[in-house]
Amino acid sequence: RHPCYLEEMQDTGRLEDRDAVQTRHNVHKAHLREILNELKKHFSEVEQVDQVDQSSLDWADVFVSAGGDGTFLNVASQLKGGQMLIGLNTDPDRSHGYLCARSRESSSAGLLSNNKYIISRIATGTCQFIKRRRICVKLTYPRIGEAFREVDAYALNDVYVGETSPTRMSYMELNIDDLPPEKQKSSGLLICTGSGSTAWGYHVNGIDAPRTERFMSMLHDSGLLTHKPSNSEMQEIMLRFNESFVFDPNDSRIKYIVREPLDNNKFGATYTQGFANSINVRSLCWNGKIVMDGIQRKLNFDDGVVANFSTNDEDSINSIQFVD
Repeated sequence: RHPCYLEEMQDTGRLEDRDAVQTRHNVHKAHLREILNELKKHFSEVEQVDQVDQSSLDWADVFVSAGGDGTFLNVASQLKGGQMLIGLNTDPDRSHGYLCARSRESSSAGLLSNNKYIISRIATGTCQFIKRRRICVKLTYPRIGEAFREVDAYALNDVYVGETSPTRMSYMELNIDDLPPEKQKSSGLLICTGSGSTAWGYHVNGIDAPRTERFMSMLHDSGLLTHKPSNSEMQEIMLRFNESFVFDPNDSRIKYIVREPLDNNKFGATYTQGFANSINVRSLCWNGKIVMDGIQRKLNFDDGVVANFSTNDEDSINSIQFVD
């Protein structure tokens, strides 16, 4: 997709990497041709664009992202509230495509990655529609007087708030709904929607097999468990614990997670994670950033800037999750 990137790989001698990227590029292009052909069979007007612009926002009834979850997030950040976005996975062997339309039939492996089948089901209306909330960010810059600016961008999955450098402690004042504000130092703040609760938010909260085994062993050794769980039982406990953090993509609440909060005789953290309707954060950072959906949009968040995070129903986008 990026010829200059392939040329750079060749110039630096990374021929094996270049060949792998070229192979994945060819797979993507083959799926893209298939998707375009199938869409034209079922729908009257189909136009391919490399980037969403104002004319396509005004013209199109439905947007289709051809790629993976990253492509879906990129398009979702540019749409108007209420517009429809359907994701189609062009590399199903390497990408799960959680945000993309797919089949429920896990036993039918071919259907999971068959875009012909998925498009035909969408054309007949045999699909499950879903509304996905987006995080809206509003910034106040005190050094520019009383001016208030609403950022014309949205995050579908999550927003990171904190220092640009991952090795520097993030210092900020956190205000959850109507609770008293609290100054915290941490490795940054993650705010996610229900869609994002299966992405970064899932992995930040989740525990892995070694931690589960160690915790269960400690409970057993302390006499709090009558028997030591088997490997399959521990696997089930781990899965149930991790899945408990997933919530509905249309939930009006947002989840906040303070990463590695500092807790000593100088600093503490009462609000480390939970749900909120509105979150205000005042930056006390040296070189802070607000990062939306990984790399889709970055905003300066230096000392004194105040950011508000919330969701509104009118900012949501519509999509399709399952086609059967």
